[in-house]
Amino acid sequence: MSNKRYYICVTPFFPTPGNWRGAYVFDQVKAIERQSDYRVLVFVPCGFFEKPSSFKIDGLTVHRIPCLQMPSYFFNGMSGGLNGQSLIRRLKAIHIDPDDIAVCHCHTAGFACFATAIKHLNPHVKTVLQYHDLDPFQIRCGKFATWRPNVTYRVKKFTSQFKNIDLHLCISEHTRYNLLNFPTPHPDECYAPYLTALHSAKHLMVPRNINTYVLYNGVDTTVFRKLPTQTDHSVFKIGCIANFNDLKDHITLIKAVEQIVKHQSDIPLLVSFVGSGPTLVSCREYISKHQLNRYFEFVCEMPHESLPEYFNTLDLFVLPSYFEGFGCVYTEAAACGVPFIGCINQGYSEYVPEADRSKWLIKPHDYKTLATLISRQIKEPITQPLKYTYDIDKLITQYLNYLKNLNLESRI
Repeated sequence: MSNKRYYICVTPFFPTPGNWRGAYVFDQVKAIERQSDYRVLVFVPCGFFEKPSSFKIDGLTVHRIPCLQMPSYFFNGMSGGLNGQSLIRRLKAIHIDPDDIAVCHCHTAGFACFATAIKHLNPHVKTVLQYHDLDPFQIRCGKFATWRPNVTYRVKKFTSQFKNIDLHLCISEHTRYNLLNFPTPHPDECYAPYLTALHSAKHLMVPRNINTYVLYNGVDTTVFRKLPTQTDHSVFKIGCIANFNDLKDHITLIKAVEQIVKHQSDIPLLVSFVGSGPTLVSCREYISKHQLNRYFEFVCEMPHESLPEYFNTLDLFVLPSYFEGFGCVYTEAAACGVPFIGCINQGYSEYVPEADRSKWLIKPHDYKTLATLISRQIKEPITQPLKYTYDIDKLITQYLNYLKNLNLESRI
C-alpha cells in the first residue's frame, strides 16, 4: 500500500463555504490528513445535469460529482451504476488514476456504489463504508419507506455490494449492533418509525461475516476546549443544540424545566436552544402557554466557529435525543469542560461508564428524572467521567492502524 497515496472520501455530508453542516466529516478528513501521509480528496454529489465543479474550504479542495438521486428514496440504489461511473469520469477529469487510490471511504449505505466502481478498476484498493445512523440502510426514509417491494429492493441492492466493501465503519456500538443484527431490532429500541420499517423488512437476511470497526465521531480538541473565560454562574445555563424534530425531543427538556420551577419559580435558570425545524413552533407554544418564557432563549442558527465559545458559557448540556447514532454535540460539550445529560442506549451514551449512567442518562421522554438530574447539578454539581477519548487525532490514529493491518482476504 506504500505506493498508493490517495485516500478519497465520497460523502453527502460536508460543509460548503456558506453552510457548515457535516462539520464532523470535515473534522474526520482533516484528522486523516494530519495523521497519515495520504493525500485526501473529497467528493460530494451535485445534480445529475449540473456541470461538475470544485470549491475550497479551509484548505481542502472539494470536488462535486453529478449524481442521479431517486426521489424520496424510492428504489434507492437503482441509479448506483450511473453514479459510480460519474465518479470515475470525475477522477479522470482531475487526472487521478484509480490505481493510485489506496482507500475509498464512502459515507452511508447508498454511497456503496462509489466504492464498487473503484474496486472494479483497482482490486487492491481498501474500501470503507461508514454508517452514521442507527438505521444503517435508511429504510425509514421516504414516502414509501414501509412498502415491502421498496424495502426489499433497497436492502438487497445495498447488501449485494458488501462483497466490494473491506471495512464497515460504525459510529457507535449501537450502530454496529443494528447493522449486524438487521432486521432484528435492538432490545431497547423504542423509536416507532424504525420499528415499523424493520417489520416490513423482517423477511430479509443480510451478511453477518463482515469486517466492522467502531469509530466514534471525535472532536478537534484544538478548537473545542475549555477557554480561559469566566462562566457567569449567577445564572445556571443549559445548552441544547439540535434541529427541532421529534427525535431530538426538546419537549422533554421543556417539561423538566417546568417541573423544576414549579417548586422554585425564582431559580436563576436559562435554557438556550440553538436550532430550527418542524417542532420549533409547538415547543414555543408550550412554553408560552405555561408561562415559561423567562427560562428560555432561542437562537435559530449559530456559525460553526462560534460553537466553542458558546459551549464555554454553559454549565450543562442537555439533549434528550432517543434515536442517535452518536451525536457530536455531546462530546464537543465535554471537550469544553461541560457535562452532558441524554438518553440511555444511544451512541453518545456509550461514553458514560455503567456505574455513572443513572447520574447522566434518562429513559426516553422521562422528564421527571431529567428534572431531578438537572436540579442535582444546579445544587451540587459533580464531574462527569467518560470511558473513551474524544480526541479525534487519537481516534483516527487507532482507526488508520487498524485499516493498515486489515487483510483484504478476510472480506466476504
